[in-house]
Amino acid sequence: SMRGPGRMRCQLAAAAAALGALSWSGGKVIEKHASELDLGCESYQDGVDWATVKQQVREFLASPGREHAFLGDLLRLGRAKSDCYIGLCSLGYLSFLFMKPERRLFAMTNTLFGNVRLSEQIPLSYWDTINSGWPIFGLLELVAMEVRRDGLARPAGAAGDCCDRLSSKLDRSFRELLQEHLRVGTLVPMIAILRFLAESPARCSWGKATAYFALAEHLLHGGLARTEQAAKDFMVLGEAQLEHCAEGRNTSVHEQMLSGWPFWSFLRRVEADSLVSTPSQLLRVPPGYEAPPLRAASALLGSGAVAEQRLPASGTLAQDLDAAAREGPTAAPLAAGTPGLQAHCHTRDVHVALAGDRRHAEGVLAAVNSIVRSTLAPGRLCLHIFCVQGEAAFYRTIMQCSFGSRLSELAPEGAHAFSLEGVALWLHAFDPAGVLSAGLPVDDGVLHEAGDLNTPHNFVRFHLARWIPPKAARKLVYLDTDVVVLGDICELHDAAFQGGTAGAIVAAVPRPRLPLHMYLKAFSPKMPVWLPSAAPSFNAGVMVIDMLAWERANVTAMVDRWARRNAGRELWRHGSQPPLLLLLHNHVEWLDEAWNVDGLGHRRNITVEMLGRARILHWTGPLKPWLPGGGFRDLWEPFSVHCWRGHAEFVGTLPGGDGRDQAAPRQPAGEPA
Repeated sequence: SMRGPGRMRCQLAAAAAALGALSWSGGKVIEKHASELDLGCESYQDGVDWATVKQQVREFLASPGREHAFLGDLLRLGRAKSDCYIGLCSLGYLSFLFMKPERRLFAMTNTLFGNVRLSEQIPLSYWDTINSGWPIFGLLELVAMEVRRDGLARPAGAAGDCCDRLSSKLDRSFRELLQEHLRVGTLVPMIAILRFLAESPARCSWGKATAYFALAEHLLHGGLARTEQAAKDFMVLGEAQLEHCAEGRNTSVHEQMLSGWPFWSFLRRVEADSLVSTPSQLLRVPPGYEAPPLRAASALLGSGAVAEQRLPASGTLAQDLDAAAREGPTAAPLAAGTPGLQAHCHTRDVHVALAGDRRHAEGVLAAVNSIVRSTLAPGRLCLHIFCVQGEAAFYRTIMQCSFGSRLSELAPEGAHAFSLEGVALWLHAFDPAGVLSAGLPVDDGVLHEAGDLNTPHNFVRFHLARWIPPKAARKLVYLDTDVVVLGDICELHDAAFQGGTAGAIVAAVPRPRLPLHMYLKAFSPKMPVWLPSAAPSFNAGVMVIDMLAWERANVTAMVDRWARRNAGRELWRHGSQPPLLLLLHNHVEWLDEAWNVDGLGHRRNITVEMLGRARILHWTGPLKPWLPGGGFRDLWEPFSVHCWRGHAEFVGTLPGGDGRDQAAPRQPAGEPA
């Protein structure tokens, strides 16, 4: 039993009462990615020796029946504030082992430890979770034993019938075989696993998940590089069976703990033997792999229903794009004021677009300031700044206030065209209803980690041709407002699409540590196209768009079409970036990584060397540099130019600042420091 002597149990139960203090902000899952965190937590400067903590948790799992002097300290540590997210999750599950049954049931059914899928609590692949060294699955196995021993109520709508499928003789016999090999500590014969998979009906089951995990363990024990990829693939298949088996809904960790299948036991053995040592992003689809031919992808776009099939070749979305292009472009007529755009930017060949709302004003100003200060050719540049209707007067005022004598008007009062040290600025106001789509808003669980991705300005990038016609700007640089440009933006513009990448529509920096499956549910049964799930993603906050290619491929209409298919969040969770990855992952030309050094708003492990090479710094994540506690603020400050520094209440006095009556701005600032 995990309960131990009475006095020790009381101390541990008291420490476990602090479970709710773990890093769940407002009841929302804090999304983390394998490449964006130091999963060993060795770089975190929070006063905790996480390497020792990890070793102590593993030591406890090796001998859970005896007393360990460090247990009380471990459980009290669960109240600490730290970025070691997966470590805090481990300590949370550890505390479950020492709760009274009624308290454990309440925590299982009312906290994010039990009432969501594991992937929503720890959004890493099972492979990367094991590779982190934190014994999550060993802890889950022990907690499941306690939950089943408690014998209390099953969760409403439990998935036993849909997923366990223990009514058949085949399943019962295979489970007995698995339990016997777990009892004696031997590997399950591969022939027995393959026979079970071959004879099982073509349906999802947790028995198949367990078989895939047992098969992965068998291959990993071989220690051969050529079988490691196959082991990872089998683990991915098992994860998909375990996480997506219940039709029309998700199954929770609590439900899985009540299962009759020992899937976590096999993952625990892989974990305990440290059999996973290669990060998933270093493993790829085997060379020469070809899936069997299926019907053309273009047929999917022609039907109203979404067929549940996998499309094989990597070029299928290219067929989608070609088919959509034949339907003709859907770019709206030029917005009102476009003649002014042509008049002031007609002779300029480098066009840059940014979009932000009032909350991003400091970022917009700093980004614009950095672009202007870093370019050697201001006469080539036209910056297009997008804001929602009703905030144009606000942005006009803060630009005049912040840039002072550096800014001059290029058009009559109210036309929103300016020159900033030779760089043309054009302020565009847009209607939010014209850029949002029902399938694009972001789940609440993502917003805390990434910042508010639901704001309309995040979706302007899909509709830029409305204001900037492709004939006037063949190439367009799109930037998020949480960037600082250290290199000449004209160099980025000129370098894009010079590499000869056939069919490229955008140019961006690859993110090999964040493969496509981090953003797209590549293994969901509802995903109607085959995706190279391990291929690199890219961040759409710094990209160059071939506007003519975008228009010919009708990308804007296709984004909206796929967004509507994703109304049930079965293809992706995030908002504006995944549809671009889905459509354009095979239509991107890679740029040098220095043009988008991202993660400054949530990562701590960016090297000094990488920061020194950066041409663009990008504060992806919630810790924007203009906010209290913002990340790497010292790198942003030299470009900060907003005129209300130290007087945040000033923003509320401006037109559009908070909806109140207009008031005169403060005295415009002179040259910025």
